Amino acid sequence: MVCSPVLERSKGECNMEQLELPSDEIWSERRFWFEDLEAAAGQSGAPAPSEQACALMIDLQSSFCAGAFSAVVILAAAIVEAQIGDAPKDAEQRKARRWLQDLRNKLVHEDRESPAITVEDHWLRRSEWEVAARRAILLTFTALYPNADLSRAVLSQEDPA
Repeated sequence: MVCSPVLERSKGECNMEQLELPSDEIWSERRFWFEDLEAAAGQSGAPAPSEQACALMIDLQSSFCAGAFSAVVILAAAIVEAQIGDAPKDAEQRKARRWLQDLRNKLVHEDRESPAITVEDHWLRRSEWEVAARRAILLTFTALYPNADLSRAVLSQEDPA
């Protein structure tokens, strides 16, 4: 099996959004969204995350801006797991963190009968995966900065989980 779908050609060009660099406009929108969350979280008065967490957050932002949405979910879950030992006391936060961990596990531990992501998803469900990536990023900032008010963050549509 080949891991890339047959491409439809229009005017001699392939349209492979998932493999092309995002436009400057899309990259900037994602970057500013991430940086606005980061700025809001940083004003919460919580101690700064560790050096490693900060370095991983740079990779998280780069992956998000590039559109590597399933990688964002995996990396976000890893950051939360590595940096935050205890489960949150708030039931809503526990549920959100469980969502992140469950989706990460589905992506990392493949079920061949029911894969968490497919090649077709890169073509037909990118917007849903972007929402899941945004939710994962929001949960990461919430875990690293528990007192931050990030309630104004917009995720848009429903996530694929």
